[in-house]
Amino acid sequence: MVDQSMHLFRTMTPADVPAVMQIQARCYGVSMQESEAAIRDRLEASPDLSWVADTDGRIGAYLVAYRSRLGKLGALGAPFDIPADPDSLYLHDLAVDPSCKGQGLGPALVRMALRKADDESLPYSSLVSVQASKEFWERQGYAVWTDLDVRQALHLDTYTGPAWYMVNRLKPEATT
Repeated sequence: MVDQSMHLFRTMTPADVPAVMQIQARCYGVSMQESEAAIRDRLEASPDLSWVADTDGRIGAYLVAYRSRLGKLGALGAPFDIPADPDSLYLHDLAVDPSCKGQGLGPALVRMALRKADDESLPYSSLVSVQASKEFWERQGYAVWTDLDVRQALHLDTYTGPAWYMVNRLKPEATT
């Protein structure tokens, strides 16, 4: 459980990007890291869907998301392709600084994102699970979804190591 008195969850700003870059470097192998320019482009593309957890005056975790369509994912490092008619909140990147593990920051950021999806009546949330995070995402309500077309499956292959496209059905009436 997150002690809200110790953490401030807020929208990411351009001033947060250097701290985000440091967390990314601590959490991902070199082949999975995105450039600072890519992070800034992602923040500019979806400024209302990027959040940080400010822990004792420093950024301890971040989540970057964007509006998408079910079954559509970007290749690693590709710009966000935001459709005019989204039906899914795509969680592109969640990382928690290793020094902040076990404080519940990751699940708290996911809950914030899912509240935003609910506010926008999006029936799904989706993501690509990497670096053995599949069980974490299952605990957040996501399940592996294999109904990808050939092009999207090729995008999945751009991620290093085992990668899983996962979906969380947020609306009971939504069908996958």
